[in-house]
Amino acid sequence: MVKRRKEEEIVGVLEFEGRASEDLEFMNWLAEHKARNGGKIRVSRGSTGVRVAFSKAADMALWQERSMQASKGKQSPRS
Repeated sequence: MVKRRKEEEIVGVLEFEGRASEDLEFMNWLAEHKARNGGKIRVSRGSTGVRVAFSKAADMALWQERSMQASKGKQSPRS
């Protein structure tokens, strides 16, 4: 008998520069994602930060928007 593994298609990959998988804000994003019961994601270490691979385009768009909002909040206003 041959066991077959179901392989999910990867829609896209985002890398969050300067973040680690142990980052508190990132862990909150993961918990929220799991609570929403979204598509599966894979987390790994990238060259500049944490890398996340998505199986649903909508999940990728949500994470991308969330990342932009977080980076805007960290920028200080220039005078």
